[in-house]
Parts: sequence; C-alpha cells; structure tokens
Amino acid sequence: MEHAEDSSSASAKFTLTHLLLLGAEQVRSGVYKLTPDSGPAFFLRAHYLSLVAEESLVAIDGGLGTNDSLFNASQKFKKGDKGFFTEEESVDILNAALIYSAENAAMTYLGRAEHCRAGLKQKLLKKNIAANAIDSALDYLESVGYLSDLRFAQVWLSSRYIDHAEGRIKLSGELAKRGINRQVAKAALDDFFSRRSEEEICKRAVKKLSKSTYSKEKLIASLRRLGFSSKSIKEAINGKGNS
Repeated sequence: MEHAEDSSSASAKFTLTHLLLLGAEQVRSGVYKLTPDSGPAFFLRAHYLSLVAEESLVAIDGGLGTNDSLFNASQKFKKGDKGFFTEEESVDILNAALIYSAENAAMTYLGRAEHCRAGLKQKLLKKNIAANAIDSALDYLESVGYLSDLRFAQVWLSSRYIDHAEGRIKLSGELAKRGINRQVAKAALDDFFSRRSEEEICKRAVKKLSKSTYSKEKLIASLRRLGFSSKSIKEAINGKGNS
C-alpha cells in the first residue's frame, strides 16, 4: 500500500478566478505535490482530474518575478500558459486534491484492517468528508485492489467462524447488514462452505447449546435462528458425529 501523505493541506484555498503554481513535483507515479502562489502546498492524484491534463501540472517558468502580488502577477498570464489555471481548471484541481485527501483517509483505515465499501464510507462520512469525494476515492481503491468487498467478506467469515457456529442463512443476513450485495456474499459463502460443511458447523452448535437445558423443540428453534438448514439440523440432532 502507498504511503499516505499528510492530507491536511488538501483544503488549500484557491482564488475564485485562477490558480498559479510556483512548484509542481511528481512524488510518485500519478501523484503530485503542488505549491500555489498563496497558501500551503497540497497533494493530488492525476487520476482524479477531469479537465486538466496530467502533463499540464507544471510550475510557472521563473516564478512570478519581482512583482509577486497575486493581482498584478495574474495580468502576466493567460489561458494555456504553464502554471496558470482558469477558474474552472482550478476547481478541477481542488476537487482532485479533496478526493486524494479522502483516499488517504480511507487508506489509513485499510492499513489497519479489511473494510467493506459501505462500512468504510460511513467512517469517512463521520470525518465530514464530502460524499462525492469519498465515492470517487473508493472507486479508485477498488479498481487497484486495495478495497474489496469479496476479500472483506471472506476475512469476516473466517473470523466469525472462530467464536460462532452459524448456518449459511444467518451468515448471509449478517453480510447483507454490512452492505455486501448478494452476488458478492454468495461468492464468499460458496468459498467458505467449500472448506467446511454446514452440517459439521451445526453439530458444533448443538454441542454448545446442549450445555443448556434445551428441549428438542427449543434446540431446533435455536438452530433455525442460527441460520442452519433443515437438513443440517436433522443430521446434527440425529447424532451423526455428535458424540
């Protein structure tokens, strides 16, 4: 995973009319550190630009000269000059910087543990990051494989199995609660149950529940709530391998 630069400067304030770049440094493939004529430097990923071409992210040749007043200096530049960006282009650059800031925040969470898209988006929304910036950042992270609902579901199922004995129906519902769509959940569950049978997990649940004073009827009801199929319940209660 890429190192996430400090994105606090991504909210650098640009003028409403134009942006002038005094510095432009490519820090890695597709990622740039830009230094405007006023305000702090900030980072962006060129992938998030929709109007400005990546090759246009260059600094003003020779800086602003002796007269560094933004108002006066701007008179020296026109659309198409290196390092000078119109209002529309400036908004595009700012938007790309904000999306990259959202990407960095997302990567902080992903660096700690797998996340599903829905859960990660909720965490980022609580950090007051704009929803459209989050969506664009998560689209990119999915495209490069850093974010994967399938991988999250597989990891979650394996972790859940350690302390819980539950059937496919219950596990499918739990994945749905976490925002995993049916197709992805099915793929993850198919993989999970290809390595362990629901019948064996149900027998494990029976052993655990049998420690309480359960009647057969209550035991069956509990197993159904745990999401086991009728076939699995029947085999488990009949005692196959249940010694």
